[in-house]
Amino acid sequence: MGDQQESNQPNWLDEFEDLANEQLEEGSSCEEIHPIVAAWYEEVMAGEPPASRDSVLQAMHCLTTEAMNDMPQAVTEVLSGRDLDDELAEWVTELLLVGRAFQIALENGRLDDL
Repeated sequence: MGDQQESNQPNWLDEFEDLANEQLEEGSSCEEIHPIVAAWYEEVMAGEPPASRDSVLQAMHCLTTEAMNDMPQAVTEVLSGRDLDDELAEWVTELLLVGRAFQIALENGRLDDL
């Protein structure tokens, strides 16, 4: 899919993409991108999660379980005995939903200013 998208991109854009990449390597891209992402994040958190089929939501919960099972040992030790499993699982699922919303926003052009 990426190759198809690149082939649809006009060659004259290469110069601008190269320049942007050079600038990002020299400084922090977060300084420029952060306000755009922060505003988008606030908007997403104030609304509903992206519409999803039940099977997608179930898969996200399964992915949450896998991520929690794969936590680094240091994190597991800190959380051990604190009865935070449900709260942590909700947070991980929320992160996955935000990631999904971010991907949707990137694909539909909502964050083209990045």
